[in-house]
Parts: sequence; structure tokens; C-alpha cells
Amino acid sequence: MTVREVVLIGDERLRQVALAVDPAKDDWRQDAVDLADTLADLKTRLGFGRGLAGPQIGSPWRLIAFDCRLGTFVAVNPRITWCSSETFSVWDDCFSIPGRKVPVTRSRTVTFECLGLDGQGRVFERLEPDLAELVQHEVDHLDGILMVDRAEAAALERHAQS
Repeated sequence: MTVREVVLIGDERLRQVALAVDPAKDDWRQDAVDLADTLADLKTRLGFGRGLAGPQIGSPWRLIAFDCRLGTFVAVNPRITWCSSETFSVWDDCFSIPGRKVPVTRSRTVTFECLGLDGQGRVFERLEPDLAELVQHEVDHLDGILMVDRAEAAALERHAQS
């Protein structure tokens, strides 16, 4: 089991767009294993954690480890293929920005596709809001976007006044 340190806000690796994995090569596989190991360790030590994206452990690859109602697996080259026009607001948190929550607006439901470690395609259609939010958060990491970039200014203002 290889557990890596979580990359924290301010580290430029969190702002880089992750590279697509070439399933025919093996240069990304150790990062996929380390990502799953790191998420499992975080969940054991902290008691929470449903997802972790490659950049959060310093990996350049488009990988997301999940441990939630979707299952326990690593999504390879995940992409959101459909988003509902209906949105909702949620207080988001992140391992890379410990101790901070921000309100963000997310699509209420999404469909996403990925490859599994075995190279087989997987499709998750019209996810429930809590899973849709998680997938959007993790895919954002692959695109160099952090939750603070999506923070709702009006909600932050209301929170500061209370």
C-alpha cells in the first residue's frame, strides 16, 4: 500500500489540466493504485472521503478514485457527458483545502463515462444530487478548477454577515 501526501491549495499542480490516460500504456497505473490507496487511508484515518482526483496526489493523469455508493474503483479518463439544467447549491469541502467549506452551484444530476482499470467502459446515468455534486467536484480537479473558483459570492456574503 502506497499512501501519498495530499497536495494543498497553492501548489501549482492543482491548477494544471490533467493528461488523458493512454490505456495501452502502463505509465499511469501506479498512480491509479496510489490514488485508491490514499483515498482508503484518508477514509480510515479521518472517517470520511468519497473521492480523490489524480492531481490531489501530484499525479498528472485523468484519474479519480471513488469510494461511495457508485462503488470502490478508479475512474480512468472520466468525463461528464450530460448535465441537467436544474441546479442546486451545496456547501463543498475538499481534502486539498482542509478546514474550509464554500457554497457552490452544481447541476442537480449528471451522466458521466469512464474506463475502469480493466479498460472496460462504464456509464453512470443521471446520478442523484449528492453523487452528481461529487463527480462534478472531482472532474473539476482534473481541469485545474477548485471549489473556491466556483464559490457563490452572494452566499459567502450572507454567511459572513451571520
